[in-house]
Amino acid sequence: MFSFSKAFLALGLLSVANLAQAAIIELNADHFSVSYDDAQAGPYKQGLLSGSLDTVYFQPNTFSALSGGSQASTQASLQLTFTLDPGYTFAGFTFTERGDYFLFGQGAVNAVAGVQAVNADTLASVLLNLAAGTALDQTGASAPWELSGNLTLPGLGAPHTLLVTLDNTLFADAPVGSLGFIQKTYVGFRVLTEPAAVPEPSALALLLAGMMAALLVGRRRVRAPAHDMRL
Repeated sequence: MFSFSKAFLALGLLSVANLAQAAIIELNADHFSVSYDDAQAGPYKQGLLSGSLDTVYFQPNTFSALSGGSQASTQASLQLTFTLDPGYTFAGFTFTERGDYFLFGQGAVNAVAGVQAVNADTLASVLLNLAAGTALDQTGASAPWELSGNLTLPGLGAPHTLLVTLDNTLFADAPVGSLGFIQKTYVGFRVLTEPAAVPEPSALALLLAGMMAALLVGRRRVRAPAHDMRL
């Protein structure tokens, strides 16, 4: 007879096996690194770095929605951790994704994306919501689409580690006798960095002069003879 204890043991072994299969992928870019769990990448596939080493991108080939008589949608999330190299700060962040779509007869397709960035130290966050700027209504031939936007970072302070979550959905809706198809073929995150601010030489000189003056005053006070209080 199959017991509950054996069932729990089997579930436990399955969980351990899943954890063992998961692995953290890390890419070393220009002045920063980016990491993600390969198990949650899903339809986004393997991350890559651009030749300029400032953009991490994905080339999904199965992220799509197809409709031929009923509504269809595909949703998937992607979580990335960006960590700056010592001596650098975030200067900007651009998100871009693109793909193509096809409409035959009546119907509609669309793509929406939400990108949230969180300062891992303070938990301050900013959110970028995107949708297709023009109607995806070209029929009879494959046509491209693109979503792009800049994520402003001032509201995040000066993060050393940035947690970025992408929520993506593709929609297709075509009645019977028609066809609607949309797919995503590229997702890119471009990170701009700049050297962290350092004190000017003149400011350092003033700081050192002030410290030396304070040190000399303190030494003089210690060495000053006590007043003779005798009458």
